[in-house]
Amino acid sequence: MKSIDFPALYERIFHTAADALIVTDSDGRIRLANRQAERLFGYAGDALLALAIEDLLPQRFRENHRRYRTHYERKPESRPMGMNLALCALHHDGHEFPVEISLSPFPLDHQTLVCANVRDVSELQRARELAVHARQATAIAEFGRMALATKDVDAMQREACRLAALHLDAARALVLRREAGRRELGPVATTGFDAERLEAVLTMVSDRWRNEAGIPTDEPLMLDPPDAAPHAASARSERSTAGLMLCAIPGEDGCAGLIGACAAGRRNFTRDDASFLQSLANTLGAMLQREQAEARLFQSQRLEALGQLTGGVAHDFNNLLTVVSGNLQMLEERLDDPFSQKLAKAAMRATGRGADLTRKLLAFSRRQTLQPRAIDIVQLLDSLAEVLRRTLGAHIDVRTACDPDLPTAKADPGMLDTALLNLAVNARDAMPDGGRLTLEARRAVLDDDYAARYTEVVPGEYVEIAVSDNGSGMPPEVLARAFEPFFTTKDSGKGSGLGLSLVYGFVKQSGGHIAVYSEQGIGTTIRLYLPVVTDEVVRRATRDPAEIRGGHETILVVEDDEAVREVAVGFVSKLGYRVLQAADAQQALALLAREPAIDLLFTDVVLRGEVDGPQLAREAMRRKPGLKVLYTSGYARNALPMQRELDGSIELLSKPYQIGQLARMLRRALDEPASRVAPAP
Repeated sequence: MKSIDFPALYERIFHTAADALIVTDSDGRIRLANRQAERLFGYAGDALLALAIEDLLPQRFRENHRRYRTHYERKPESRPMGMNLALCALHHDGHEFPVEISLSPFPLDHQTLVCANVRDVSELQRARELAVHARQATAIAEFGRMALATKDVDAMQREACRLAALHLDAARALVLRREAGRRELGPVATTGFDAERLEAVLTMVSDRWRNEAGIPTDEPLMLDPPDAAPHAASARSERSTAGLMLCAIPGEDGCAGLIGACAAGRRNFTRDDASFLQSLANTLGAMLQREQAEARLFQSQRLEALGQLTGGVAHDFNNLLTVVSGNLQMLEERLDDPFSQKLAKAAMRATGRGADLTRKLLAFSRRQTLQPRAIDIVQLLDSLAEVLRRTLGAHIDVRTACDPDLPTAKADPGMLDTALLNLAVNARDAMPDGGRLTLEARRAVLDDDYAARYTEVVPGEYVEIAVSDNGSGMPPEVLARAFEPFFTTKDSGKGSGLGLSLVYGFVKQSGGHIAVYSEQGIGTTIRLYLPVVTDEVVRRATRDPAEIRGGHETILVVEDDEAVREVAVGFVSKLGYRVLQAADAQQALALLAREPAIDLLFTDVVLRGEVDGPQLAREAMRRKPGLKVLYTSGYARNALPMQRELDGSIELLSKPYQIGQLARMLRRALDEPASRVAPAP
């Protein structure tokens, strides 16, 4: 029998193996490589033997791989490398490709050689990705169908968590939302979280939300979860990332919440995974926006139905009052007894009060008789302020502030006077210990986006009258019913519940719009939007958005409300400016110290913490003379809490604002000569 040349056989087996085989020594130098390895990595002849094994890895993985080799040498055994990790190799021409690797140790001459079996899995990975993508697409389509078929947002949030965990192979998933009347995010649905892990994630996300102006709305945010393994960050590639993935749930005013998933073990999230999670977020966002739109429509229809009901009741009641009053008048002429005449006069006074009640009901139902005409709002507010100073008491500080170029409004002057008086009385009642009442008027534009949210609004130019107080404010449940007739929070006998209803009906019948901003312990601002007289209003208000002018200066946005800050930063960025952001005055001053190129400070007036907006502005201008400043607030100028006085020459942009308003105010502030900027005290 012919003998077998085993060394030659082993060499032939080695070089004809389907997989790349690479043998390294304890220093990581390549000592032997087969022909498939040469083909796989693109090296000719013995060129591989001049390399270290790390030379076949992308640069970002090399340092971590050296640590991995050291760890392997302590306990060498045959095993796959990097279970659940997306392993990546580097071709001689510079392109990267996915691989699977298994390791086998060979003790030889007092050292341990390691044979790496390397297989290109590009095609297999593409097939897997296509299969996963198909399953995710099917799940998204079914989730969208469910969203159309149900209005149960809570159930859909739980389903989104389940789908995220299932189709992302995630260990945990959660949905966070901001509850009504609260600024902080809270969990509304979770999967796989225990109390400790949930608290850790909430703390991390909340800190980022406060300190870095929220979550980007146009791309997922990738973070290391609190319990991430030390190697997780180094295992990331450009096409995927490990850890906690968060996507913004879009809302009407920016980010309405977050949906997140935590990777299982050492698994990496891919871009397809991010797209899947964002699709879940977008569907939830669409449901929330539909729910809010339906709530507004329901409230509008409810008020309309109440208007029809109260209008009908008022009409019939007026008929009854006419009969009662007429008969009382005729009876009074026939009465000789003084006591009987006294009773008749008391009954007549009661019918007068009944007639006043029906007038208010007709005002709410928009069936009152109005005589609209051109009104000089500045003159009207000045006159009303004088009356209020005499009647409300010395403990109420009444102020007015009007734009100099205010257009002429179109409304019934008597009813407008009554409406403003009602609002002033409500404001006084909200400040039993005294406070500030401000009547402010300015030119305002309600654009197409605003009209899309409030369908009764006609886009165009309006005169905005803001009545503001720094009283007790209204909780969300009271605010939701503020315009309903007969709804009142006052003690029995101290209010009919028709004051705001009258204002609501008058403004609507006048072709205007009404909006309320209120926070408990801070105060309330009620804005009346009245149509202007000119026919050119709509043309000017709906001008080409291209006329909105931005710039390239650096703007520092300071806002303590996360969602509002996100909207402001998005607007400023969209206008082309370089934007920096801070959640409070301390962060803003730190940014000013690090970033000397800041051109304008755009700050909310009321900030949490010891330093408010005006104090921040004064300190910033002291440190950086010539710095431009623009204030913003949910309150009108001069209607802010008493300790927050504004520098008179600095502009105030009232919330809510459209991007066009912000663009014009930024440019006005930036283009103002430095000599006219308010000096630091």
